[in-house]
Amino acid sequence: MDRSLKLSEKLFCLAVNPKNGGILLSASSTLSMALTGSVFVELMKSELVSIEKGVVHLQNPMIQNDEIFEFFLNPIRLRQKDRKLRNWISYFNVRGRKIRKLFIRNLVQKNVLRTEEKRFLFIPYEKVFLMDRELVENLRKNVESASIGIGVSSDDQLILAVLASKTNLLSRIFPDRARRKEAERYLKNLPETDISKAVQEAIQMMHAAVVIAAT
Repeated sequence: MDRSLKLSEKLFCLAVNPKNGGILLSASSTLSMALTGSVFVELMKSELVSIEKGVVHLQNPMIQNDEIFEFFLNPIRLRQKDRKLRNWISYFNVRGRKIRKLFIRNLVQKNVLRTEEKRFLFIPYEKVFLMDRELVENLRKNVESASIGIGVSSDDQLILAVLASKTNLLSRIFPDRARRKEAERYLKNLPETDISKAVQEAIQMMHAAVVIAAT
């Protein structure tokens, strides 16, 4: 079984409460938006789409053997005219519940998460729990290092750190407030000369997503 995780799947795992399960309250309102942004980062890095002047262009119309990618690519294929990124982010944010279920199903299949059926006021729902705690703890440690500039971070680790900060997950990464503030300052002031184009694009994309969420 393939246990490798995409950037977006790593972000989802970090949003799960490591002790009590469920999505962390701090991340619940921004998670769907951040997942959408992270998938678009992946689509760009895979050269399936490009984004120029805020407009999404389909580069590769071929069907992908990836359920998450297909969920996002299919509406883009069906639309005859190119559309602005902010419009796509709004489009998928409305479908946030479906997106979360899709991620949960994929991560359960990879034995990274598990679910339990619960009830609230007689209404059944599924609660998600971490199954592979060691894997997710290693993710957290990588984000911790990348968020304060310790060692050499890969593009993916730095992008994940940016995504985590935009998803209100730094309190999950840094329980200590002083270190959390240090991480916020570091990520906010990343010098453009020291980061790749992929990281810059991810930062710009998540900034656009946050602006949309606030309006």
